[in-house]
Amino acid sequence: MTQPDSMVQDSVIGLYRANITSTARLVSTSVGRSELLDDLLDKLRRRGAKKSGQHMLLIGPRGIGKTHLLNLLQYGLEQDPKLTVQFRTVRFPEENNRLLSFADLLLGIVEILGSGDGDDQWAELYRELHVEEDDVLIIDRILPRLKQWCQESGNTLLLLMENLDVLVTQQIKKPRDIHRLRSFLMDSPHVLLVATSPAFFPGLNDVRHPLYDFFDIQVIGELEEAQTLELIRLNLEWDGRRELLERFDKLVPRIRALHTMTGGNPRLTMMLYELIGHEKLLEVRTQFHKLLDGISPFYQDRIKELPAQERAVLETLALMREEPRTPARVARRLRKSAQQTSTLLKRMTDAGYLSVSPNPEDKRSRLYRIKEGFFDIWLAMSQSRVQRRYLPYLVDFFTRWYAEPEEREEKRCELRQKLEGAGDRETLDYLTEVGPADERTQAKLDLAVRQLRDGLKGRGVDLLHEVKIPTQSNGIFIWMHEQARRWAGGELEPNIRKRMEGMIEYWQEQRSGRLETAARLAHELGMDFTGSGLHRINIALQRDLLRGLSDPAKRIVALHDMSRSQFMDGQIPEALRTFEEILEASRRQGDRKQEGIALNNISQIYDARGDYDTALGYLKQSLAIQQEIGDKSGEGTTLNNISQIFRARGDYDTALGYLKQSLAIRQEIGDKSGEGTTLNNISQIFRARGDYDTALGYLKQSLAIQQEIGDKSGEGTTLFNMGHIHLQNEEVQEAVSAWVQAYRLARPMQLAQALDALAQLADRLGLAGGLQAWDELSKKTGD
Repeated sequence: MTQPDSMVQDSVIGLYRANITSTARLVSTSVGRSELLDDLLDKLRRRGAKKSGQHMLLIGPRGIGKTHLLNLLQYGLEQDPKLTVQFRTVRFPEENNRLLSFADLLLGIVEILGSGDGDDQWAELYRELHVEEDDVLIIDRILPRLKQWCQESGNTLLLLMENLDVLVTQQIKKPRDIHRLRSFLMDSPHVLLVATSPAFFPGLNDVRHPLYDFFDIQVIGELEEAQTLELIRLNLEWDGRRELLERFDKLVPRIRALHTMTGGNPRLTMMLYELIGHEKLLEVRTQFHKLLDGISPFYQDRIKELPAQERAVLETLALMREEPRTPARVARRLRKSAQQTSTLLKRMTDAGYLSVSPNPEDKRSRLYRIKEGFFDIWLAMSQSRVQRRYLPYLVDFFTRWYAEPEEREEKRCELRQKLEGAGDRETLDYLTEVGPADERTQAKLDLAVRQLRDGLKGRGVDLLHEVKIPTQSNGIFIWMHEQARRWAGGELEPNIRKRMEGMIEYWQEQRSGRLETAARLAHELGMDFTGSGLHRINIALQRDLLRGLSDPAKRIVALHDMSRSQFMDGQIPEALRTFEEILEASRRQGDRKQEGIALNNISQIYDARGDYDTALGYLKQSLAIQQEIGDKSGEGTTLNNISQIFRARGDYDTALGYLKQSLAIRQEIGDKSGEGTTLNNISQIFRARGDYDTALGYLKQSLAIQQEIGDKSGEGTTLFNMGHIHLQNEEVQEAVSAWVQAYRLARPMQLAQALDALAQLADRLGLAGGLQAWDELSKKTGD
């Protein structure tokens, strides 16, 4: 859309006074009213031709655009040459406080006619009559002159009048004057009234009232969401806001939130228009407070228009911030019967004040809310008098204004970076109250950990008290909360702090929509959790990642990480289901390597169950795939695993054959970790045969490799195995020494092996000797 250069600087918007906004802007930025405007103009054309037809009344709440529509109607009439000839427009001011009788109304018409185009006859008539006290004399002088003038000029007087409800219910109170008004409008084919009213007033529905069934009534509805978007876009174009138009798509969620807050009310939308371009949270919040203050007269008028019981319903709903707004709960708050409350709720829904939706938690009931979100927030301001940490209306505002999780996280990140300086701590606190339950918990734990890390123990503890763990928590929140409390008490080890900070970083990346980075962090954290025996935390982490992860390859990685912890945690059926899911996903993707790995992992389940035939079947399928695609690493692993099946069956020769094939491959490709594992397994074959020296030789080779590459877990296992062989050779001191080293390397993972070692000592040396040796071991380990 283009506009003349003279209009580019005109960005003034009249929110309450129609004459502030230029007609050009009104026309160029008008949305959602074209159909009604065309209908009104068409009725004027037909009326002008035959001098008959109903007078028109436009009804809609304050701010809906009634004045705007009258402006467009007047402009449309002026642009149509035929209508310009047929009609003479008499536009009354929006406030008509001087019109207290029918005579005052006629004087008003004469005054406007006299000032419109310098018509001396009307100006002179007004000067003669404007101080006349006799209403009958005024009526008798003006009515014939109007009729004569219309007949001579061929014009129809088009009266444009706002707030007709106030005029006929509060200002012109004498029944005789109301009847005179009706007769004037009904018996004068040369007069047409187009009026507005914010609501239906009693006379329209009362058969005894002179104005009953008198008007062609048109109800002006709220803008739809698409129309609100268009309204903002057109105003941005008019104001030349190119920087915002270029990223309009990114503004759409914010405009949708604005639409929800205003309920599609155009005036409210334009009052909030300047908020659209704000990026700084502090400015947004300040502007929001100013708007709430400035808009108070608007809403105070809305409230005054309602009966007392309906006002009570609105305020009750506004105060129900943390409970379902069902009819039963509203009735309890109002202290009225269910029937009375239902009647009130239905009446206000029909009038457009409320909207209703099914209750997702109870299909038999319904939930009510105030249709205009901003009206709801304004009413809730009364709670600001209560000493609460978080004001509900501000929480509601941020919830609607930052509707997308990525945008919320962007703002949190922006504020966190400023905390070291003059950061807006209050707004950041509010943003921990926004979003779904999981997100709020994450944000509070995030901020609490940062406060503890920065030495702000008191603030961190306060936040921990505010954390509400969701009922369906996945376990991570409980773990994080417990560790944070330990941190606040000064008990937390540095390595656990590092894991917590890693989890915080993972949450941030996930909420920001950077799922690739989140997946990488989850994998790294998962390896750490698994290595530390925190299998259930890792399972919860991977499940959390999988909920939002769509990339097939990354899903397979996450499933592998989860299945490993399930298997090691003894969740065998769950691990098998995960392995099978990986197998199915790999086959869908045509990923032969992952298919081979999945088959190998499934075999371990059946191996653990003692179903060696089934396990061997899966291993042979895996081996065939790995040899087909040249996956040497996978082939080495599978050969090693096949060997364990034959070892379990007591077929040591066959087992040794597979192990030697595995060892050759692992040495060929430089797989040091795999080489160390295979050497360890070969040692167990010789140990089972009673050849302890050869077994010990292989274990020493394995230990050297594990120490070289820093494989602490493997080193611990090898040392325990060496201890057993020393014990078999009755080298008790050497056995104890090996176990001491092993236990120090990986205490949490070696408890079962330590108990096994105690049993073997007691068996070999007798109970007393075994306990004495174990006592010596305990002293050396410090346990």
